[in-house]
Amino acid sequence: MIMWKKLLGLIVGVVSMTMMPVSCVEQEIVNEDEFKTLCEFVSLAEQINESLKGIKEKSGVKMASLQKRVTDILYGTGVSHVDKMVWKRYRGQDCGEDNRDRPAVAGKALVKDLLCLCEGRDGRSTLKDICYTGNDKRYNSAKWEDSVHHKNTWNELQNKCERGRSEGVPTRTEFQGMRKRLETRIKERKRSGGRGNYIYGGNKDDAPTLCDGQESQTNGICVMYPEGSEEDSTIGIKWLGELKDLVEEVEEMSKSASTHTEPTTKPTTGTKADTNRDTRTKRNPKESSPTERSDEPQKNGNPNTQTATSTETALTTARPPEEQKSSSKIILQFLRIFLFLLSV
Repeated sequence: MIMWKKLLGLIVGVVSMTMMPVSCVEQEIVNEDEFKTLCEFVSLAEQINESLKGIKEKSGVKMASLQKRVTDILYGTGVSHVDKMVWKRYRGQDCGEDNRDRPAVAGKALVKDLLCLCEGRDGRSTLKDICYTGNDKRYNSAKWEDSVHHKNTWNELQNKCERGRSEGVPTRTEFQGMRKRLETRIKERKRSGGRGNYIYGGNKDDAPTLCDGQESQTNGICVMYPEGSEEDSTIGIKWLGELKDLVEEVEEMSKSASTHTEPTTKPTTGTKADTNRDTRTKRNPKESSPTERSDEPQKNGNPNTQTATSTETALTTARPPEEQKSSSKIILQFLRIFLFLLSV
């Protein structure tokens, strides 16, 4: 009997768990993977900025034009900061809408695409978090063109992206890996006329026609990119193409700067015998050269032979002054003795 009671209690517990409301179960974070991928591109752009500082120190080249290209990628052409970004009246005009009368696409600025993916809007939303855990803020859809809340959202997103930034000069390989991750999550949406757009984010199963922040089969929290090609679905994303060119250019500049800073002198590899031979062949600048000696008067052929013979003769005939003086005294005394004997 006790065993049956325990079994009944277990069955009731399992049934109760299966009937729990959805709100009690951990819900999926919308656009979580898409956010991580675009975050990698933000980190890559910031990584380029840091790399340009190091290249400038090595080569002395001015980097202002390249740094401006980084801000163009992040905020849009000619825009230096999120505060100066211009927003349209309706969200779909910035994030994308497949409207025959006023079609609009995203992909012009990386930061704007991120905000389209990660900002919620008012209304009946069943989604708790967007892009990352804890991001449950909602904004009035009628105030999309107000840049204040966009700036606040970007500050939070930037801090999240900053944590994953790598060190060193970015490479083509890094960029291509990120581009492939972006491409795998892009969904194609074809119109009846054959043309279409590419959707990034939003519902997993549906491809919305309007990225206005609402959640339905036709609307979503997403961005809409221009139609690409069968080989490359990302070809219509403006900031991505600009980032690709910049990564390649900075990588080449870094290689060139490293080459210029390498030592140009090579260590001496000569042997000890070579060193001794070099020492012996060096001449004192005060010594006369064989050419100079050849101008001296020459007799009987080779001047060197004549010089050597004269030197030897001088050595054998010359006597020291003391020795010459002593010999003179002996001869003088001998003459005195000889004269004395004659006088006797």
